[in-house]
Amino acid sequence: MSSVSHLITKQLIVAVVCYCVAVGIAAYSIFEFYLEQLAVPELTRSLAVVVFFIGMGLDPNMFFTPLNQVMTQAEDKSPKAKLQTVVFNLGVFLLICSFLMEWLYD
Repeated sequence: MSSVSHLITKQLIVAVVCYCVAVGIAAYSIFEFYLEQLAVPELTRSLAVVVFFIGMGLDPNMFFTPLNQVMTQAEDKSPKAKLQTVVFNLGVFLLICSFLMEWLYD
């Protein structure tokens, strides 16, 4: 096998792991919310983490790209990159909302 196919296999594995972790966290958070009375800010924070993992699963190549190359890369305008940006921004928004809700509940 060539190194390209190894990289593609690794990226697929990373994407599947990210999605499985996201589903696991979502299932656990929803279970805790309904059965153990998890507070709404904590549920929102958990969902923000789920959104972050989904965003990471959209571009598993970022795990295999050197950091200095990522910093010097030109901005990618592909639809997949735009979707990943929207997903990460949604995660940040949910995280900020959870902190605001927690601050308002106290």
